[in-house]
Amino acid sequence: MASTDLYEYHKKEKFPSHKGAIAGLIVVFGGFIGLGVYSVWNLWTVYNIGSIITSLVPFLAGQMWLIGAALGAIILMSVLMGLGASYAARRLGGTLIYIGAFFMNLLTWGMVIVLLATGAMSFSMLIDAWPILIPGLFTLFITLLLFTVFKERVRRAGEIIKLTGQVTLDEKGTFVPPLLTMIFTLVSAVLFGAIILNFMPWVLLPGWEFMIETDWPMIIGIVVYLFVTIFFYNFAYSTTSAITYIYMRGRDPSLGDGVRGSLGVLGALVVLSIMSVIVALVRMAISALARRSSSPVGRGVGAAASGIIGWVWALVNYFTIPAMVAEELSATKAIKRSAGLVRKNFVDVMIKETAVRWGFGVLGFMIFMGFALFGALFGWIYSSGDIIMTLIFTVVFIIFASIPSTLVLRTFDIVYVTLLYVFIRRKDGDFAKTAIPSSMSRELENAYNRAQNQG
Repeated sequence: MASTDLYEYHKKEKFPSHKGAIAGLIVVFGGFIGLGVYSVWNLWTVYNIGSIITSLVPFLAGQMWLIGAALGAIILMSVLMGLGASYAARRLGGTLIYIGAFFMNLLTWGMVIVLLATGAMSFSMLIDAWPILIPGLFTLFITLLLFTVFKERVRRAGEIIKLTGQVTLDEKGTFVPPLLTMIFTLVSAVLFGAIILNFMPWVLLPGWEFMIETDWPMIIGIVVYLFVTIFFYNFAYSTTSAITYIYMRGRDPSLGDGVRGSLGVLGALVVLSIMSVIVALVRMAISALARRSSSPVGRGVGAAASGIIGWVWALVNYFTIPAMVAEELSATKAIKRSAGLVRKNFVDVMIKETAVRWGFGVLGFMIFMGFALFGALFGWIYSSGDIIMTLIFTVVFIIFASIPSTLVLRTFDIVYVTLLYVFIRRKDGDFAKTAIPSSMSRELENAYNRAQNQG
């Protein structure tokens, strides 16, 4: 068992804190938000943005409060959709994986089938254009592998999906940090854009190109923007992960307990965020150099290199935050811990990133369909049967559906990865007991044992 454990801190109701790191973050976040709010206010008054908005959307004139009301309604709908998805996950479990695999194969092979069926492409032409078969072949290969060689592991993944739904239903606070992250991501993007436009208005001039001599403040702005955004995401991740971990250890956590758990590893989260900023800057530099290359090969190699760096960094840090918050590890030790867990449980990680992600995608699709149908019905009634208006409302509601869909997928990803981390530690003997509902415990245990025997 780890030398320190979040479970013990929760039992004693005493969490570690890092006041120095908190003070530093207040300065960075306060400076960024203060400068951003000042820039937004300055641009709003100088360019009379309120008049621009009302000229584009006349019915908002004198009713700007409707924007806030609409945002509140979207947030409420997002939470309700999230709870509905939790219930579906708890009920369906592994069935979502099978549905997701079916739709993934349908999507990757659908166009090929249509081209052949309509005669738009012959088999010989298809052979000549073989690269279009790669996505379908890859998806089919993964599907066959999952449901033959690793079928017991997929079955266990289905049980963890059920438990993911159970956790999010029992601990609804797990949705709050990802929701706040979504809001902050939008707000920080607006603040960053306002800062750039307020202090560097020449970036809007036709033919503007970045010059280090005059535009160096933009580099500082980008670094600060990346840091605050990445840190907020990491802090939200650790908060939801902490709630899930405490729950699985048999305690009854609150949202405040999750926050205190994150504050206990605040310094490590800061270091991890700085590392992520460096990786992001390296990827941006490689992508920029690739775009300037006159050779298609050079551009392709640059794009591939940037993608590989991002993929490796994400894979190495797969369990970093759950391990960090549960075991109170530093950033470097948590990364090493995560890399070791990924190496020993690589198949389970890949199943999560393929089969389970496909299953969660089904829930996202259900949310989009629900919003689309509601938008179509609302548009049809509002316009008294006008087809064009009905289509417009449908499209608008589909766009809004991305909010609850993103909320659900992000929360489920965090909870699932934390649950997988808990099960790995339990099987490693770090602790013997977890708060799995009795209806799931036996099936999950049998699935795990069969998966271990399967290799």
